[in-house]
Amino acid sequence: MIALSRVHRQILAVLLLLTVLGLILGVIVRPLLVSYWTAGESIASLQHQLEIYHRLDAELPGQRERLEALRQHDPVAPLLFQESRPALAAASLQQLVGQLIDQAGGQVSSTQIMARETSSAPLPEIGLRVHMRGDTDNLVRTLHSFAYNQPLLLVNNLVVLSNPRARSQRLTRQNSQVVAAPTLDITFTVTAYTSQARTEVADE
Repeated sequence: MIALSRVHRQILAVLLLLTVLGLILGVIVRPLLVSYWTAGESIASLQHQLEIYHRLDAELPGQRERLEALRQHDPVAPLLFQESRPALAAASLQQLVGQLIDQAGGQVSSTQIMARETSSAPLPEIGLRVHMRGDTDNLVRTLHSFAYNQPLLLVNNLVVLSNPRARSQRLTRQNSQVVAAPTLDITFTVTAYTSQARTEVADE
């Protein structure tokens, strides 16, 4: 066995101490340092988020006021029916369409509210199937009144047929005036929109 000098023994002892210290640093201290750094980053991130929340909370009253102002001055609102229930909106649509046709000189034969539960439109729809009688002038004035009406009314599936009763050229007296029988049978659908949440609309 080779005897080590005192200097060599001291060097060996220092190396062993450094090895032990290295193991301690690698096994115990390093994970603690990593955990500390991670916790510090998390704390900084949370503090930043907290500052954002405080700023948003301070701005919330003003944002609510601006939102309410936008709601009150919404340019789309006049184009929509404002009834709280789709059934009420559909009834209002039915009444409005009847009034516009009557003002145009046409005659409403029948109207039927159409269900819209499966519609993929961005706003809740209400629909009406309309059958009216009149002449070409009545039809043009009716469509014109629909086009410029508020709430918005969209006409689809327009079908115009000659009225068989008009072929006989029979005249009827009404309020002491001679009036020709309507010359056209007209059917179409009217679609409108509401601003309320979509719920079930039953046929009426």
